[in-house]
Amino acid sequence: MVTRILTLALLVAAVGCGDDARRPGDRLGTMDGGGVGFDASGIDGGLDGRDLGGASVDGGGLDGGGVGVDGGPGTDGGAGTSDAGSPDMGPPDMGPPDMGPPDLGPPDLGPPSGGCVSGATGTHVARFRWNGSSSGSTAWISYEANNLPDTSRWRAGAYSRGPIGSYTPTWQDPFLAEGGVELGGTVFFDIELSTIGLSSIRNVTIALYGRSYNTTTSGSFTWMTFDGSGASPYAGVSNGAPYAWYGANATAAFSPGNGGVLLRLEAGGPSNTLVVNKVEICFDAS
Repeated sequence: MVTRILTLALLVAAVGCGDDARRPGDRLGTMDGGGVGFDASGIDGGLDGRDLGGASVDGGGLDGGGVGVDGGPGTDGGAGTSDAGSPDMGPPDMGPPDMGPPDLGPPDLGPPSGGCVSGATGTHVARFRWNGSSSGSTAWISYEANNLPDTSRWRAGAYSRGPIGSYTPTWQDPFLAEGGVELGGTVFFDIELSTIGLSSIRNVTIALYGRSYNTTTSGSFTWMTFDGSGASPYAGVSNGAPYAWYGANATAAFSPGNGGVLLRLEAGGPSNTLVVNKVEICFDAS
């Protein structure tokens, strides 16, 4: 009986010692920078899951990212450290908007259509002007433009039906306006040009820059070529200053492909006298 009691006491003592003893496999998992892992596979099943057998854990070595519990070999059940970097909170661009003044300059319209400056619309132009140094001085011509396909024939002048050699064009009206040459009485203008290179003429405008050279009456002008003739509106040229452009449709007086155009201009009623600074023939042709 005594032997049984001693045997039973030894067995109880052995069990008690087994609760505190740790086998080589019962150990704390290794710590990595991300937290503390506990290897559950090495813990004696007899231990309460909340009892670590009195082992203390140094919290100073834990990564603030969290504690990961190793649920078994090769299985990381912990919450790893996530990249919680702060977003780019740099200040927004609060610079002032570009409030420079808008460009209010006139649009760039380029040169007039076809080079015509009288207000007529065209693709080609022939234009000249009269010049003088003083009132009564001899006038001369400046050829301002000719963009016709053939410019080999290009000449203008003022002539008279009076005796040969009795007429010289003179500079008139420089005080009231720009000045020009008087077109009236026996005086006429002859203009030589060519329409070679034009296969189709849609419109021709003859325009004079000046005024009626009469203190009380307006005037007009007439034209003639070997192809036709015509006249501007009667009394359509004002006698007032400043000078202005006065044009008329002269399409019927021109034909394409003519290398010998001779255009004659004369003053018309009611004043029958003009002072002319510029002459322009504007072609809408191809």
